[in-house]
Amino acid sequence: MFQIFYYQYIVKQLLLYYQLQYLYLFTDMILNQKFNPFIFLSMLREVKKLIIAKVYGLDFLYSYYNVKEAKKIGVKVGDDCRFIGTNPDSFSTEPFLISIGNHVSMTRPKFITHDGSVWVFREKYPDIELFGMIKIGNNCFLGEGVIILPNTIVGNNCIVGANAILKGEYPDNSVIAGIPGKVIGNIQDFFEKNKNKFSYFRGQKDKIKAIYEHFNI
Repeated sequence: MFQIFYYQYIVKQLLLYYQLQYLYLFTDMILNQKFNPFIFLSMLREVKKLIIAKVYGLDFLYSYYNVKEAKKIGVKVGDDCRFIGTNPDSFSTEPFLISIGNHVSMTRPKFITHDGSVWVFREKYPDIELFGMIKIGNNCFLGEGVIILPNTIVGNNCIVGANAILKGEYPDNSVIAGIPGKVIGNIQDFFEKNKNKFSYFRGQKDKIKAIYEHFNI
């Protein structure tokens, strides 16, 4: 009986949280005259699936499904990509301005395709807007919580550190970190520096056991 009430409580809390999140986005779209019913319906479906995944502890599986959902709302996504913890709000209100290459991994990113600061000019210029495209190259890794601002291009084979804020153009083979995001090295140097620390447990039947043994714990 306790377990039933516990699940009911969790579902209610998740519903409240995601309803507030999407109500905020919905209101923003209405006020800025950007409402798209197809995107909004996709958001509602996303909420339902995410809640079910959270309740049953399957969100780690659902995360891979977000690539398909991102494509549905207009994001251009290449092959063999992995999105973890994303939702429609991750891709701003103009997802069609975002292009992501092949073999890209990201966790809970935030793409921003417009500049809301034009708000301060709207009394004089009611229709003013400022948009910018975003392009992520092939074979890139974006750490958790990276924010990508309008008019940003990330080259191929780049590594971006967690919580970096990206603005502008970054060349191929860069290691990027910080606020604002800056090139702090290249991937070849990164590999050489860390090659003796790498482990190769991926695909092992008992990965957790292998990690325990590796660190002697």
